Amino acid sequence: MADEIMKQEGTLATPMDTNTPLGFEDDSADDLIIPRIKVMQALSPEVQDQKATIGTIINSLTLENITDKVFVPVCKFNNNVLWRDRNDGGGIICRAADGKTGIMEDGTQRYCAQCRKCEFDNTKKGREAIPTCTKYINFLGFFEDDPTPIILSFSKTNMAEGKQMYSMAKVARQNIWNFGYKLTVTKKSNNANSWFIIKPIANGATSDEIRALGMDLYRQFAGTMTTVNYDMAEYATSTETTHEVVSDEDMPF
Repeated sequence: MADEIMKQEGTLATPMDTNTPLGFEDDSADDLIIPRIKVMQALSPEVQDQKATIGTIINSLTLENITDKVFVPVCKFNNNVLWRDRNDGGGIICRAADGKTGIMEDGTQRYCAQCRKCEFDNTKKGREAIPTCTKYINFLGFFEDDPTPIILSFSKTNMAEGKQMYSMAKVARQNIWNFGYKLTVTKKSNNANSWFIIKPIANGATSDEIRALGMDLYRQFAGTMTTVNYDMAEYATSTETTHEVVSDEDMPF
């Protein structure tokens, strides 16, 4: 009788997987935008609109305060972005999704190794030497209490913390999701400027359940991050985050 019920016009129906969320059968990679982890500055739009508080870490999609939550990285990827200043309309001029080959607005390619706008120009001095293209270290991951994929990015004055987090994970010689990192906020200042950065703190080993989820997300996303859409925000502007553009800490001399 059970076999007869499962037969539909001579075709054996496939039992439904109760572990798979339903309603997403017509899914497309272009339909999904992965949220990003953001730290709120004084001039962040969310703070200006009174939707978030300065010095907190939020989910860019839900605006939830996620300060001090434990982040579990799944994979790391680098990219470079040349932003147009908001005074000139904003937006992306060129993006190298793999950190190597940039795609310009008109669709043409530019190789980062030849362009070198993301590197210090040693032929110039002072502010003229600072990179105009932004390097990012990114981690796809999730929080211990929320399996939703999210992006954690580090750049400019926060780059050292991103490298430190990656180094801590690398020397453990285990899967990167075997350890979690509490995301705390640190205030930095330089002359008249002050701002906040994300400082990850090692939080110890993750549970077997978290490790299983990490493996699932790795199998789903690893190797595809150059084609996945995720929320991006403009960091390098002359009016909003001056400290990130002209900070003495960015100077190699």
